[in-house]
Amino acid sequence: MIGIKNRLVFAGKGAVGGLIGTVCCILPAVAIAIGLTGGLAATLAGLGKFRLYGIIIGLIFVAFASWRSVRRRRSCCNDEQYKRLKITVPLTMLLSFGAIYGLVMYLIVPLLYKLG
Repeated sequence: MIGIKNRLVFAGKGAVGGLIGTVCCILPAVAIAIGLTGGLAATLAGLGKFRLYGIIIGLIFVAFASWRSVRRRRSCCNDEQYKRLKITVPLTMLLSFGAIYGLVMYLIVPLLYKLG
């Protein structure tokens, strides 16, 4: 069985992937919200064109972390538990990736732009 501690670790890895996917958009919003204007904010705003690359890198991170987590637990599980892990670990990480990505992109970034 997967304990709550392990589920939190898997969700945390997915959250890190989600944050990696939002770096292009959160940095300019933070810069504007804290009052950095001019050249730096404009330079950071130019990162928006790399949004797709950030998402891809974040998903690659989640896929690698899922593969590594399942592979590591293979030795301590029976076949039925391993089959369940092959589904629940990547699903947990992808759900937390989507939740963090959606939260940051559609709630936090617009709030930060309103503050600035």
